[in-house]
Amino acid sequence: MIRSHIYANWRDTLPAKLEVGVSLHSHTSRSKETMTFIPRYVSKVPYLSGRIRKLEKAYIQHHGREFDYGQVWWNPPLEPKAAFDLERKQIESKLQRPALVSLTDHDDIEAGLALQLFEDSVGMPVSTEWTVHLGPSFLHIGVHNIQPARARMLMEAMARVTAEPDNYSVEEMLDELARDPATLIILNHPLWDENRIGESLHREILMNFLRRCGQYIHALELNGLRHWKENHEVTKLAAEFNLPVISGGDRHGCEPNALVNLTNARTFSEFAAEVRSGAPTHTVYLDQYREPWSVRVVEVMSDVLKDYDEFSEDRRRWSDRVFYQTADGTVKPLSDVWTGNGPSVIGQYVSLMQLLRFRGIRKCLRLALGEAQPMVPEQ
Repeated sequence: MIRSHIYANWRDTLPAKLEVGVSLHSHTSRSKETMTFIPRYVSKVPYLSGRIRKLEKAYIQHHGREFDYGQVWWNPPLEPKAAFDLERKQIESKLQRPALVSLTDHDDIEAGLALQLFEDSVGMPVSTEWTVHLGPSFLHIGVHNIQPARARMLMEAMARVTAEPDNYSVEEMLDELARDPATLIILNHPLWDENRIGESLHREILMNFLRRCGQYIHALELNGLRHWKENHEVTKLAAEFNLPVISGGDRHGCEPNALVNLTNARTFSEFAAEVRSGAPTHTVYLDQYREPWSVRVVEVMSDVLKDYDEFSEDRRRWSDRVFYQTADGTVKPLSDVWTGNGPSVIGQYVSLMQLLRFRGIRKCLRLALGEAQPMVPEQ
């Protein structure tokens, strides 16, 4: 039995019987995104890396300790309703279908709860991307459609497991979540060695997790911001464990999800039941997935570092949306201590990112940073 169907080009004829589009896994201003990626990212950019290293040395000389990137984080620009509208509009305009949208901020459910305040998004799922630490690595699990009345209680329980994980508590929490037949549990970007411990060790940890807890996982994610080769490997992993694959866009900026699902379901509870029952899943790759991966990542950074005049005053500048924790535990936005774009090297980088708003610059970037991703074969 075919567990999953993949449509490499949404412009081709899609099954007419699948009358609803589903957007899974995207982030909003409620999501806390760490800056721990910066050291490995800037090391690949010669001029920028040298300037950042000088700032790091100056910090050590002044404070007597290394700068801890883990104490700095940022919030994606879009508020929950704006994120919902972005995903819905894409499905309605491109696929000519009504949309179901599940917003999944890191270890937070406030976006889904906020949607219940708007008439056109009432009934959208309350969901999260749960962080599960497993030894030196960690996994991200999409928990979709938590009952609103139990959502905060369950989030507190998940937070305790995240803070003090062990095999028993992780499995016990997954069992509790899976007991609700309307909840859908998806292992997001399973093959991504996000903690950079080495692909083989990460895969070993992943395989042990799936052997122990695979019964609580309803699908593996094809991720809209991961390379095609990795997604292809996920399809093989899913087949090994007799699981379907399902789309997740992982949007952090203003580009809507590059992968979406199609379904017969009219509500998210029906969609969860459909996937959990073993019905085939249907994943559609949209145009933006063809763009070179490096271009798309840079464009996300451009969205993050952009000023938004239409936002509330405390969120307009990028430095209003980046936070750090002081030695006494106080949390402050960078805008409290930096004027303008901060140190000159940071200001130059921000200015460069802001140039990407211009179409001609983006075209040049596409030519400079590589070829489009290959499209997956239809399955």
